[in-house]
Amino acid sequence: MEEREGFIVSLGCRKCGRCENVCPNGALYRVNGFANVDHEKCDLCMKCVKICPNKALVYME
Repeated sequence: MEEREGFIVSLGCRKCGRCENVCPNGALYRVNGFANVDHEKCDLCMKCVKICPNKALVYME
C-alpha cells in the first residue's frame, strides 16, 4: 500500500453543492448538505479542492 503525504478535509462547507459528483473515485459525499471526504477512496486528485468556491475543501499535510 502506498503511503500518502496528506489528505483533504472539509472546513466551513456552505452547502453550495458545486462539488457534487466531481470526484472520480466517489470519495466525496454529503451529510445534511455538508461535504465530507472518505479518505480510503481519495487519491488526492484535488478536483474537489479546485472547484470549491468557498475554499472549504482543503489539502492538509
